[in-house]
Amino acid sequence: MATVYLADDLRHRRKVAVKVLRADLAATMGSGRFLHEIEIAAQLQHPHILPLLDSGDADGFLYYVMPFVEGQTLRDRLLREGELPVSAALKILCEVVDALVEAHGKGVIHRDIKPENVLLAGRHALVADFGVAKAVNEATGRHQFTSAGVALGTPAYMAPEQASAEPNLDHRVDLYAVGVMGYEVLTGRPPFAGGTAQQVLAAHLTQAPEPVSKHRASIPPALEAVIMKCLAKRPADRWQTAAELLAVLEPLAATPSGGVTPTHTQPVPAVKEAVGGRRWMLRFGAVAGVVLVAIAAAVLRGRPEARIEFGPVKPVTTDPGLEIHPALSPDGKMLAYAAGPIARLKVYVRSVSGGSPIPVAKDLELNQQWPRWSPDGTRLLLMGGNSIYVVPALGGAPRMLIQQGAYATWSPDGESLAYVVGDTLFARGVDGGTANPLASGEALHSPDWSPDGKLIAFVSANSGYANGRGGLGNQGPSILMTVRAEGGEPAKLTGRKFLNTSPQWLADSRHLIILSSQDAGRDLYSLAVDESGKMRGNPVRLTTGLDVGTFSVSRDGTQLAYTAFPNAVNVWSIPIPSSGVLTEAAATQVTTGNQHIEGVAVSWDGKWLAFASDRQGNLDIYVLPIGGGGGEPRQVTTDPSYDFQPSWSQDGREIVFHSWRNESRDVFVVPATGGEEVLAAGGPAHEYYADWSPDGRSLVFGSDSTGSTEVARVDRGADGRWQVPRHLTSDGGSRPRWSPDGRTIAYLCRAGVCLISPTGGSPRTLLNHENADTSLRASYGSLLWSLDSRTVYLKTTGAAQPVSFWAIPAEGGAPRLLVRFGNPAFSASWFFGTDGKRFYFMVQDYQADIKVMEVRRPR
Repeated sequence: MATVYLADDLRHRRKVAVKVLRADLAATMGSGRFLHEIEIAAQLQHPHILPLLDSGDADGFLYYVMPFVEGQTLRDRLLREGELPVSAALKILCEVVDALVEAHGKGVIHRDIKPENVLLAGRHALVADFGVAKAVNEATGRHQFTSAGVALGTPAYMAPEQASAEPNLDHRVDLYAVGVMGYEVLTGRPPFAGGTAQQVLAAHLTQAPEPVSKHRASIPPALEAVIMKCLAKRPADRWQTAAELLAVLEPLAATPSGGVTPTHTQPVPAVKEAVGGRRWMLRFGAVAGVVLVAIAAAVLRGRPEARIEFGPVKPVTTDPGLEIHPALSPDGKMLAYAAGPIARLKVYVRSVSGGSPIPVAKDLELNQQWPRWSPDGTRLLLMGGNSIYVVPALGGAPRMLIQQGAYATWSPDGESLAYVVGDTLFARGVDGGTANPLASGEALHSPDWSPDGKLIAFVSANSGYANGRGGLGNQGPSILMTVRAEGGEPAKLTGRKFLNTSPQWLADSRHLIILSSQDAGRDLYSLAVDESGKMRGNPVRLTTGLDVGTFSVSRDGTQLAYTAFPNAVNVWSIPIPSSGVLTEAAATQVTTGNQHIEGVAVSWDGKWLAFASDRQGNLDIYVLPIGGGGGEPRQVTTDPSYDFQPSWSQDGREIVFHSWRNESRDVFVVPATGGEEVLAAGGPAHEYYADWSPDGRSLVFGSDSTGSTEVARVDRGADGRWQVPRHLTSDGGSRPRWSPDGRTIAYLCRAGVCLISPTGGSPRTLLNHENADTSLRASYGSLLWSLDSRTVYLKTTGAAQPVSFWAIPAEGGAPRLLVRFGNPAFSASWFFGTDGKRFYFMVQDYQADIKVMEVRRPR
């Protein structure tokens, strides 16, 4: 219907797409009616709807303007890949239908849903051209529907009533088109294809589509039934609203199998309810009697088998940006959560059934996180900056309870708190009293007090996952533990090879639901715990592919809320300026896709990137030609443990990285083309963040084998074997980087940034943060050298600016600010790479919504 131009919007300095209607169409219509219909469509505002920026009549040329989106159309992807994986197809369909829910609610029908009108940008789908088909229809007159060149819709995607030119079309034509598109993304072909346009239209009117499973036998029956119902000839036999269709699709999308009960599902002990001893079940995604994730149950002592099931998934928050840290009220009717930019979150409360959110501490000008309901539902605990506050549940004046405290939770009687200060878990009365230390360890967080008051579950390590300071949703491992409420020796429930976090007690105080990445991806698991807090049996996986951020269970056991957090982190780059200071406006995206990248390195010839990614579920090392000329990234490591922070040898033949294969970080070397992964430095201590000497014969890395983190070196002998490491520093040092000329090692030291000889000796302080400019007094992230060894590049994070890059002369002198990012999304990681011309770094797509699953007791 139009010719599309890429144009420059001179006023706003941006690229836009200008669509100019074909001259023969414009000649048959008056501009007034067309522009009126376009104006209605322009009112739509939704994350998955491409907005309409402008429209008009220029000397008889009718046009409309939309944002220019970097990416591809769904048609492009289908032409390249054919049929899509079930999980990818479901994600796209859910987002398209979500857009239809918004449009149909405003009375706007698309009438031309097809892959060409679905744009794929980053990890999201955007639907374009809302209301355009209707605008043409209204302006040309329905009687001209069959005239040459006026195709109000696309034959392959037209509903029967649309194909027969019925005058009273409604929103159900869009649902039919979704069915056609779903059929195509799952099978690689539409249900009716080939021949002339008239033959295709006739097929829509008269022929029954072949079952989806005929063309792809592995399609789950539940998903096939949804698609085939969309394709019903009569509108009354289809899904009646987009909201109804979305309610069916979203639970299917919660498992990559699209509704097939996982074959590896294991029995889990049934849980007795605290009151009355009645058996209960959690049901996940049950729609029209189809159980999507079945959790088998073992026989209780002398009792018949019971099951745990969840009900259908209900979205509660849908706003753009972050909605995280959900906490359900004791009766499951209210939801507290944190929302906003990652460094300026506010806590809100809203009804699970709908309504507007209420800020509970709107005058508290601090980053607010981790709300927790009191047992009687009248108050909330929350973290405000680095302190703990209590506030009325529906808003009011906050009262500080604990300065320099974090991650507080209530005792079941509401009289006491468990919370973290520094490296210690404490308990004390809500209104004061003696603080009783319960347990100490590395980066404790996320405590939860058991309903019987006897045990507290908590997490050790990777507190950055909980507070966002180490990259929200990062893949760092952590340990789940319990301790008795009066203190004592903590019990370790999990190892430290994977992420294990967010413990939530069930009503019997003998079962925990946790979040873990032990089988790739972030899913829910059940743990059985005895009276002493020790685990009985093994963790049992409850969901598959749910991609949970954090979650909570209501005290009455009727609701479970979770953050749907795709957690996309990709590589971007920005030029290294010779003068001035650059911002994120100068940055460009390098990698795309729904993946989480941790750590990036550039080969010395500037041709390759190496990075750690979970694009296949597990966090492995990948390499990719810079510029993307080599297509998909090539996987280098394959061990089921998570791998981090790659670095290239100067000859480009090897990559060093660290991994948690033995529940502590160890340094490994692997050929850049893949192959045997050789241990270079390992042991019970942590060895990590390694870098090469220019000759490829030695490595430097951080090691805490002496009790504090120091810079260590390991050499490779003539026989190719790595020898015993030795420390180069004795007063603290981490994240070392060897200069390209081989003469110096830069590292982060207690003072700030230090230099030391590769053979050891006395270090030289290059940057003392106490004497530095105020804007440099931040959390130092990592270091790199310029290719000429004259400059040390420093990346910092802090409250003053989420991320900054600095250049420090290696011979000494004032640091120069190169890049300052104001967008918190650019703070996804401390680490970066460079080819001498550009910095390469990670950017996180901060998008997360909260969903609730009803806990059902089967009859």
